[in-house]
Amino acid sequence: MRFFKCRYFRCLLALALGFLLLFAGGAAAQQSAPGNAMEIYAALKKAELVSLMRAENVVLKRDRGEMTFNGMFYFGAPIGGKVRSAVFIGKGTFRAEPPASLFERENLQRLLKADKVESDFQTAVLRFTDDTYEMLAKGAPPSGGATPEAMKLAAGFEPRMLKETGANISARQLVSIANQETPGFFVAQFDKGERGRFTLLLDYQTRMPVANFDINGGEKGLIFAYRKEMFGNDVWLAFYSLEDYQKRIVSYSDAFDLIAISKFTMNADVREPRKTLRLTVGMDMVSAVDHLRVIPLVINEGLSEYDNDRLKKAMRVKSASLGGGPLDVIQEDWEAGLTLVLPAARKADEKFSAELFLEGNFLRDEAGNVILRGFSVVSLPDCLYLRSNTSWYPRHGYLKRSIFQMTFHHRKQYRIATVGTRVREEFAGENKSEMVTEYRMDHRVAFVTFAMGPFERYAEKAKLQQGGAEIPIEFNSLSGSVMPIKEDFIVAEMTNALNFFSVMFGAYPYPTFSATFHPFGFGQGFPTMLMIPPTDRASKYTYVFVAHETAHQWWGNVVAWRSYRDQWLSEGFAEYSGLLYTARRDRYSSQVELMKWMRDQLNAPPGTELGIGKGRVTDIGPLILGQRLFTRESVNAYYVLTYYKGALVLRMLHFLFTNPSTGDGQPFFDMMSDFVKRHKDGWATTESFMQVASEHFVRTPRQRAERLVHGAAAGGELRQGQERARDGVRAGHADAVQH
Repeated sequence: MRFFKCRYFRCLLALALGFLLLFAGGAAAQQSAPGNAMEIYAALKKAELVSLMRAENVVLKRDRGEMTFNGMFYFGAPIGGKVRSAVFIGKGTFRAEPPASLFERENLQRLLKADKVESDFQTAVLRFTDDTYEMLAKGAPPSGGATPEAMKLAAGFEPRMLKETGANISARQLVSIANQETPGFFVAQFDKGERGRFTLLLDYQTRMPVANFDINGGEKGLIFAYRKEMFGNDVWLAFYSLEDYQKRIVSYSDAFDLIAISKFTMNADVREPRKTLRLTVGMDMVSAVDHLRVIPLVINEGLSEYDNDRLKKAMRVKSASLGGGPLDVIQEDWEAGLTLVLPAARKADEKFSAELFLEGNFLRDEAGNVILRGFSVVSLPDCLYLRSNTSWYPRHGYLKRSIFQMTFHHRKQYRIATVGTRVREEFAGENKSEMVTEYRMDHRVAFVTFAMGPFERYAEKAKLQQGGAEIPIEFNSLSGSVMPIKEDFIVAEMTNALNFFSVMFGAYPYPTFSATFHPFGFGQGFPTMLMIPPTDRASKYTYVFVAHETAHQWWGNVVAWRSYRDQWLSEGFAEYSGLLYTARRDRYSSQVELMKWMRDQLNAPPGTELGIGKGRVTDIGPLILGQRLFTRESVNAYYVLTYYKGALVLRMLHFLFTNPSTGDGQPFFDMMSDFVKRHKDGWATTESFMQVASEHFVRTPRQRAERLVHGAAAGGELRQGQERARDGVRAGHADAVQH
């Protein structure tokens, strides 16, 4: 991501997009490390304290966090040649200034009513792989043993972090030690002060921010506190390293990915769906670094602490193999992930395959549940859906693309709905009570999901206007005796929207398109398949909803977003696409009414966990803050800004690209189609969209007219501004931050 001051002479496009800018962060070399990784993990997990040292005004600075200690330090036994843990009991103070970010400063005011994070504390637990021990001990030889209070603090820290965040701290330390990541990892939790219990996390490879907080714009530091009332954490501050801010250059979090998974081969046994989902997952991997020893994966992160779901329902590894031999796997209770420990180091670009067998009560049974259908209440049959559509199988990195081969073993009364092309659906040999269904997704995609139920398929063939391909359009519905659904209406809307967007944004790239009934009040658009409620009532709300989910085939699937800061490129774009379709499908006034509603929501006060807040949602922060906009003091800000403001930004660009004399808006759609072509089957960023939009905008009638009005001098200034901007992109200005 690169940021520069726009020098375009009276450039309307810069005015339209300039408010979107913010920045992101990180990078580190990988090397091998000696030692038995599982033994190191066991020692880290034990967290044994063996020595103590008195601290008098000991100051420890870690990035922007400054800690002062007066009391006793209790240090852990050396592990892999270094001390990796400490417990403090006494009196201390903590202080951290926010970065030069208006949002972070205002976020502190909203959550803490303070300009900085500042607190006293009486206890602290520290875990690290850096030189923290050397900084604290400073050559003074510790002696003696630990008190029961210190040992209790050391023993209780990691189980609490697992439950409250899903993070396995010992496993995170092991990744850093075994792969010799530099700079090292640091986490400290403080308690018994005016701010209660809170945590400073410094992860210079950004692994925990991504895996456990969905913060993947390159941020390396977090200060957060657990809130039992919300079964989650308040992120007080998120920031890049001081070095990043000094250099004004950072990397997205995916720069630290250790592997790429080129193919998933899944074999799912759902013959006992109310008891367990049994899943065998083969992963064809490629190492991204030399001397790779330990690989962290994410799974189960979509399960909450609420009702102990992440403990009771999680997918757990039962066995694992690598190249036919046994493979060590680390996975603890409450963990939102797992760690593979390779028997030997792998080189960069080396290919290898692992197979995991997992089990878990990951399917939710909707039998007997009821939903409102018009003015009636309908009891559902035994439909089964994943508790989390995106975290039921292990993955590495964020929105990394793979191909998928999926085979399901199930009872004959069920049908499987998932992404891709159905290859076979047949009885399991001589057993006529069971079936085998196989799907393939040969396009590289980021996520797959599935649902199972007594679905009745309604299918049609549709010839697409763009490209002329004929593809099957399918809706996995329920029996009319259970719930009357106008399948022909839904399939018609899917077909219409698919044709409309194929013309607007480029040809639909997949060989099939389907939708599957699910009884929830939201939709999700996976590659080739929508998950939607029975939206079969002719109204502007139905049109915009179905079109929004269909548009995700382009915005989110064909073109993914690179980080949470770019997610508006999916949701905002899909929302505006829905508005465009509604204007064509219904009437233009319907689009106007929907846009007025969006503007009203932006100007409305934010919602809080206790009611209505002060101010306006639109002032909470820029839309590129994505899910960071959602806090207990602004619970509706993420949705309103990412969806609605994102859509209105596109509406503004559509206006700027439209010929003011003729009303021809084709240049806008030419720009959007080009954007798709350049990013097809990859990711896009806000900056890459700005680049495409800028290149097209200078050719629009509005901009040509502007240049004519101001003459050759203005044109010369524009050209100089463009050259300076290009130079800034190449070199990185002193006032720029690059992704």
